[in-house]
Amino acid sequence: MEFKPIKKTSLSDYVVSQIKGMIIKNEIKIGDKLPNERELSTLFDVSRSSVREALRVLELQGLMRRSNSGTFVTANFSEIIGESLTLQILLNSATYKDIQQTRVMLERELVSSASIKRSEEALNRMKEQLENMEQSIATKDKEMFISADISFHNEIAEAADNSVLVFLYNTIIDLIYKVQRRVAYDQDVLNASVNYHTKIYEAIAERSVREAEQALVEHLEDVEKRLLRLNEMDKIVKEELNSKI
Repeated sequence: MEFKPIKKTSLSDYVVSQIKGMIIKNEIKIGDKLPNERELSTLFDVSRSSVREALRVLELQGLMRRSNSGTFVTANFSEIIGESLTLQILLNSATYKDIQQTRVMLERELVSSASIKRSEEALNRMKEQLENMEQSIATKDKEMFISADISFHNEIAEAADNSVLVFLYNTIIDLIYKVQRRVAYDQDVLNASVNYHTKIYEAIAERSVREAEQALVEHLEDVEKRLLRLNEMDKIVKEELNSKI
């Protein structure tokens, strides 16, 4: 067992903590404009450099947006909670298979709900991403394929119209795709993936819940089988999780 010295909290961390507390207590709200750096420096009794660093951290966390007009509160707490969930996954020594199985459960519910609730606009957006996947194969653009793949599944999640499920899904899928980006996509994988996504799209278009669920599960099982053949998957998961700490 190795013990490490406790680091003293910096003044910028203090400012970050105070501003987060004010957001939680609703003392400052989404859309509010913060005082300028000089004023914040006086209010917190710290240097302007400490204030500047704190605002940079808050912006990176999605809580603030800075522009020429000033600094505004955006309060994207989903990112903060997402980081907490990711930490819990790490602490519980999750494997790639654990995460993938969780994805299957979440996406099964999402695709089921999307098949019932989807609008024509949502369906058109799914179709657009499917076409992007097909185009990326023709142009051999791996990054375009992965982006379209992510967007296709995100459109399903949004069409499901369940904010809690979408949040949980986004927490898991962020890690899933970071892992998969580090795995080579060959032509067979791309072609098989497009075929599965086409089946999912057609089932949702027909509002066929059972067929949509079946196509989705078959797709994710195929992904899992292909990726688990690579002995380094769990190692990659740990590296991605550790990079968040």
